[in-house]
Amino acid sequence: MIIDDIKSPFQPEGSVDSWIRNPTLFMGEPNKMISTFTNVERFDFTHQANLYRKGSLHAVDRFFQKLRRRVSMFERPFQSGSNRHRIWNGYSPYDPAMYQKMGDIYRVFYNYCDVYSKYKKTPAMRLGLAKGPVEIEKIEPVTDSV
Repeated sequence: MIIDDIKSPFQPEGSVDSWIRNPTLFMGEPNKMISTFTNVERFDFTHQANLYRKGSLHAVDRFFQKLRRRVSMFERPFQSGSNRHRIWNGYSPYDPAMYQKMGDIYRVFYNYCDVYSKYKKTPAMRLGLAKGPVEIEKIEPVTDSV
């Protein structure tokens, strides 16, 4: 079914991107459509279909879910019953730049220190960027020399 979509992709009006519908439904991605950034047309249709089939936002969703659970300022806001059901987040920073800083710190921790139980490796180990999990105490900040 993916090969049929590859031969006649969906192209939104006013867009240059071609989109392929993925017939495999998952709860996290019920109407998944995929577009490539790189040229995959050099491959045969079966190989293209396998590449499109592997496209997913699952890893990104997993990262954001762990970020929200571990860093309180990224927690989703909640409604207060005594406050006319207005939405409020008590952990929000006053300076929006703190989101970027805390996100960067967590990204380093996630990629180099946090071992994923399924693979028994960190993402950096899986990509060959690290030989083992890095102790958080050994990570030093980069200072700008101006």
